[in-house]
Amino acid sequence: MKESEFTQIFAALEGVEDELEKVGSDQEKRQDCYEHLLELRKRMDRCVELWLRFEEKINEIQEKYDFFLPDELPDSFLQAFVKVLPDKEQKNMPPDRGVGESLLLQSDHEASIRSFRRGLGFLELAMMDEAIREFETVINQEPDILLAHLCLGVAYAERGMADEAMRELRLVQALTGDPQTNAIVHNALGNVYAHREQYDLALEEFSKVIELDSEFAVAKFNLGAINYNLKDYESSVLAFEEVKINFPRDWEVYFYLGKGYKKLGDEQQALANLLKASYLAPQEPHVAFELGVSYDTLGETRKALEYYYRAKRLHQLAEQEKDRS
Repeated sequence: MKESEFTQIFAALEGVEDELEKVGSDQEKRQDCYEHLLELRKRMDRCVELWLRFEEKINEIQEKYDFFLPDELPDSFLQAFVKVLPDKEQKNMPPDRGVGESLLLQSDHEASIRSFRRGLGFLELAMMDEAIREFETVINQEPDILLAHLCLGVAYAERGMADEAMRELRLVQALTGDPQTNAIVHNALGNVYAHREQYDLALEEFSKVIELDSEFAVAKFNLGAINYNLKDYESSVLAFEEVKINFPRDWEVYFYLGKGYKKLGDEQQALANLLKASYLAPQEPHVAFELGVSYDTLGETRKALEYYYRAKRLHQLAEQEKDRS
């Protein structure tokens, strides 16, 4: 794909965003925007497929003719790792934050470097099975590279492979004294416990993240979600209100705030936050359903029925899209 085509895609993406700001509550026009975004995503998915085919072919050529292409790697592999963390983490990690020498990838093994680079790419694309395969290759070739163990542990955690994630993350935890690295480890361990529904243990891990780095907003988000699951709705709301300051356009924050305020009996605040979530994510059926429940509670039956119907329609569209893919 030519660079001009990428430029066109991103220009179209900005155009859709501008259109969403203009259409207000016009659901027909919002649906048009939603379908346009799906079309753009499919075009970008095609780019990912081409990239994967390119990498596979490059590897075949290198192995067949016995040579290696050099990779342009960042000065610090932790910086490269930071780039592939979710936005909530990335925005809270300054670019000049240091890292212990043990984390840096110091190897002359070109195959390991290639695998590590591909692993980062797969991690960024949320392709966890492929990322795991590449990081396992790195560790088999260079077992002393601690950052590869960290990346592998995070990938395992995201994939729901709890025992494997624990093994890698505990190893990193034992071998590094870097506070930021430990914060990442505790956050990943918290995710493992959350997936297991061991919410008390998850709460401990996310609390340790905040102790190490009070600006680690993704841990605050996780604390809000865990406290909600533990039915500590007041603490949940407080956590999400803090997160909202850093991420004012994250629909999930408003969604959880709406549910939390509803549990606390504040129907007006619940409605206000759910309406904001719906504005930011008009395609989410769960948001529409919760709005129906809120309007139902407030006695506004007509609006409740409207949002129940919208939730049903959005769910049907999502299922149809899943079947097509």
